[in-house]
Amino acid sequence: MVRSRTAVDALAAQIRDWLDVRRADPVFHRFASHLHTLDTVLTRMLDRLLAELTAAVSSDTAAGYERCRRADRGVATVRRLFLWYAGKYDQRLPDGHPAVLGAADELARSCWTEAFAAVKRKPPTGPLCFVDNRVDALAGRRCEVPSELRPGVDDPVAEFVGRLPIPVIALPETAVREGWWLVLAAHETGHHVLLDLDLAAPVRVALRDAVGLDLAQDWTRWHNEVFADLYSVLMVGPAAAWAIDELQYGPPEHLLRPRGGYPAPLVRLALIGETLKALGTPGDVPTAADAAAAEDAAAATHLAVLPEVVHALLDIPFGTGTLRSLALDEVVTSGPRLRSWSAQLTRPEPAIGALGSPEAPRVLAAAAVHRYRALTAAGEDDTLGALHTGTLSVLARSGPPGVLAPPGEAELEELADALGELLVERAAEGEPA
Repeated sequence: MVRSRTAVDALAAQIRDWLDVRRADPVFHRFASHLHTLDTVLTRMLDRLLAELTAAVSSDTAAGYERCRRADRGVATVRRLFLWYAGKYDQRLPDGHPAVLGAADELARSCWTEAFAAVKRKPPTGPLCFVDNRVDALAGRRCEVPSELRPGVDDPVAEFVGRLPIPVIALPETAVREGWWLVLAAHETGHHVLLDLDLAAPVRVALRDAVGLDLAQDWTRWHNEVFADLYSVLMVGPAAAWAIDELQYGPPEHLLRPRGGYPAPLVRLALIGETLKALGTPGDVPTAADAAAAEDAAAATHLAVLPEVVHALLDIPFGTGTLRSLALDEVVTSGPRLRSWSAQLTRPEPAIGALGSPEAPRVLAAAAVHRYRALTAAGEDDTLGALHTGTLSVLARSGPPGVLAPPGEAELEELADALGELLVERAAEGEPA
């Protein structure tokens, strides 16, 4: 009994010390609501384990030993959950990736708040960005628990642990050296917007109506990624097309093969091209017509409906207008501000004014990609280091003052209590954490 109580107390002290230090650090002020969420949830889970131990009649009995084992398993689960999240925040410390995450936080917040402002709704807690050892980006939805912590499919804990109100965005390791890759955050933020504004149903309906019964099963299965691709175009314009093309281009057998919730890469690229065309992007952009040369019947069938798909999605009612109204003309048309900022990003001290606006991070992210493409086309690769440094330094101070919105206090406490109860139930099953 003493050993088990000591383990609970030690973990509680470790969590409390970590939270106290992070709350006192200005670097983490924007994440005050995240830290409050972790504090409430983890503390109440540990309190529930202490209550389980207190209920033991005697630690010397067989039943007492069993209660202690349950508590020990519960402590191991809480510790893993705490360390998983703590590591993501601590990447902002000097020995982590403070520069790239300072920039990423501004871009993600800009893409995140834009949708809620359009519908005049207070957003829930925004996403936490972190650098992962991957070549692309990934959104961890607030209804999805990290894979290394995910219980079995029949475990009731999954229902609650997956509802921790701290969504995450995993960024590719490449962004540590090439800041223009932060543009991927626009697509990943789109996943969270789809979920938190309850857009999945209207998106599926729009897709079904646009493609007809024969193709509806495929397109509704792809709705999550299709929306995120479209949303990224609304946020950062042609820069979204560049990112997907760089990540997805390959031989025909790759371009023509759908994967899970994704359309075939060829269809994704053509979808983005059609979206840019529908939004009025000047110049040459890839469209379904350009991609139709593929001699693949399935791909050709999906490519043929892309104009209808794009218009159906852009015309989904949103706020006082439609989704189309989220498009930022400055990035969609590569306007004068974007071009001017793009040229400044490689200078030792970029002279960029008019920062501090909600859309500034999106213009900067698109400008960084615009400049990268110009430099590589001209063979000026030796300037890319300056572009990386300039992009991160300006992006990190580009957005308006503010914090990520906190969740509802009552809902959070209810969730924390439910997690505590299910933690004990899980430990009682005898499965190792």
